[in-house]
Amino acid sequence: MSPMKYSFNRKEMNNWKARITERLIECYIEDVLIPSLKRESWDIVIYSTATWFSVPDSEGFNPDFRNEKIFFLSNGLLPTSKLLKHFEKLTSALENCPDGFLIKLRKTGESKKLKDGMVELGLKFYKGYGYSYGRLETSETELHRTHAIASLKERGYAIVKSLHFTTDEHDKDELFPIVDGEVEVAEVKSDKATLPPHQKRSYGNILREGYVLHFFHVNIVSFEKNEFEIEEKLLTNPNELRTFSLKKQKFS
Repeated sequence: MSPMKYSFNRKEMNNWKARITERLIECYIEDVLIPSLKRESWDIVIYSTATWFSVPDSEGFNPDFRNEKIFFLSNGLLPTSKLLKHFEKLTSALENCPDGFLIKLRKTGESKKLKDGMVELGLKFYKGYGYSYGRLETSETELHRTHAIASLKERGYAIVKSLHFTTDEHDKDELFPIVDGEVEVAEVKSDKATLPPHQKRSYGNILREGYVLHFFHVNIVSFEKNEFEIEEKLLTNPNELRTFSLKKQKFS
């Protein structure tokens, strides 16, 4: 039988391009950005692809801010009240799920028993309590979660893809370190993709509230040579959403 030419349809090709872009940015953040932030004296850096927002009457409504609380618990941490409010205010201002949250943390030097920390978060420690958010729990995501927790303990950074916490995996008197810090929103685009109007409106909201949009643009130079260009920009002004220049750097 003679070979027959065959190609992905446009939608399937775009899906693959999105997956490659997503994984490329995860590698870039882990290999380049996180070490740079660690040199700036951040004790812990987490890039979370499990994201959410909290607009009333929407599917993303999170009125008790449980996701923000579970985010810290699932990573073995307790936030200061200031940091938790900072995170809650951000997700309240968002009108879409971004591609990621970049969380930069410093340890306060204090720790608290898990049961006491949960009470302060408005949660009760009891056997069997559990909560998950993000991608469905599979053997692969469970392996990734285990790796992320180990990376946090050993190196102080991790990329997380889901939130999962259960009291069955912890002792009520276990000490959780208390952290303070900042949360940035990450958005990833590739090739000629631009921010659509609803994203511009959503990100304009957070910029007006004083948050930072960490924008990444991926240009595919050559698949054969495994060569890409990463354009990275920190946006702090809503006017920057219309026009801005980006510094390119090659990454392969």
